[in-house]
Amino acid sequence: MSPDAHADATALPPFWPARQHTALHDELHARPPLLVRPGSIVSCWVNWRMDPAGAERALTALCEAQGQPAPAPGSRHHVLVTPGWTLKFERHGEFLSWQMCQELPDAGQVPDTARLASLWREASACAALPERFTRALYAENEAGALLSAAHVLLLPADDSTVSRCRHLLERPEDDREHPPLIGSHIADGGATLFTRLELGRDGFVRYVLLDHGLPPDQGARAVQRVAEMEAYRMLAMLGFPVAQKEAGELAALEAQLQGIVDAMSNEDQHDDASALEALTRLAAEVEHSASRTRYRFSATRAYHAIVEDRVNGLREQRIPGLRTLSGFLGRRFQPAMALCDSTDRRLTDIAERINRALSLSRVRVEMTREASNQALFKALVHRQRLQLQLQQTVEGLSVVAISYYTLSLVGYLAKAAKTLPWLEPFHLQPEVVVGVAVVPVVAAVAWFVHRIRMHHAVD
Repeated sequence: MSPDAHADATALPPFWPARQHTALHDELHARPPLLVRPGSIVSCWVNWRMDPAGAERALTALCEAQGQPAPAPGSRHHVLVTPGWTLKFERHGEFLSWQMCQELPDAGQVPDTARLASLWREASACAALPERFTRALYAENEAGALLSAAHVLLLPADDSTVSRCRHLLERPEDDREHPPLIGSHIADGGATLFTRLELGRDGFVRYVLLDHGLPPDQGARAVQRVAEMEAYRMLAMLGFPVAQKEAGELAALEAQLQGIVDAMSNEDQHDDASALEALTRLAAEVEHSASRTRYRFSATRAYHAIVEDRVNGLREQRIPGLRTLSGFLGRRFQPAMALCDSTDRRLTDIAERINRALSLSRVRVEMTREASNQALFKALVHRQRLQLQLQQTVEGLSVVAISYYTLSLVGYLAKAAKTLPWLEPFHLQPEVVVGVAVVPVVAAVAWFVHRIRMHHAVD
């Protein structure tokens, strides 16, 4: 098959949609570890709250000065390779990370004790960075904080290197007090890791990886795991001061909530409306705290998970007499993460408790309002009944009064009719006429008054 035919065979069929999954697929192969060989120093650091555009401009100027391709605008990672060193740049969600690898002059040779001491004190790949780059990087990003920094030495080792390195690091040359040495065999015994997790004068933490014959890619991955563990460890710790501050404020909020709930249980000295107002104000404060800390605590959990993954990926084996990195982090780092988790849970818990108290307070306010409405309704019914009784009394009196005046008119008419000559044969007596007219007159007046009342009721 010809090359053209092979190309046609691997092409998409006609009318297929454009490929939208390329970037997602390529993310699996993005950000590979630097190709680090034994006899190298890797300096890595993290800038937090740094303007990515300013960092990209500084990196572009550095690439142009070195005669190398510049990063594409907005690219999330870039590797600059020069004859003397390699620089890797990565842009993350809230920070920028840098890794710089430089091969040592005597790479490939097992260092003697004096050389080990010199490398431990002084080795740094950052010294090869042009001053113009660092000045441009931080001149435009004064707010960008150096959050994490580490030097990782990857050195070839023989049978005596581990004991010599341990002896050197356990007995520092100066008289200052240093943290205890941390060490373990990693990668199933293929390498040995030493560190004090101590900030040096340059603000970097130093690690030594002694290579006992790891494959090149495995050694590079070990360096990458150590660098990422150090970076994400410090990023996770960003939640610790937030948790400390919120823990104190939460104690005050919990005390206020408990006081309100206790008052609600006292029926004699409780104002439901005041409790509802206080709970609403408390809910607003808790929601403000939750919205202020939700992102930081969520990020801390994610960074903590990455730290655990990177430490587990080292596959540590204990060295007698030394604490492992995972053991040290378990005693010092894990409590800080536990405080962040507990503070986040306390925020959620107090928010739920306030919501339950609010629901109870609303029910009590509604019940009080309903009872007040019932009392008002009963008062209105009673008043209406009284008005009806008064109206009926007035109607009865009206019937009597109207009937009385009507019968008086009938009496006058009867007296007048008695004097008429043509009615004399009937011998009409006015008193009899009035007496006979009482029932029909009263009935007619009562019917007439009832019709008037019904007419007004319909209107």
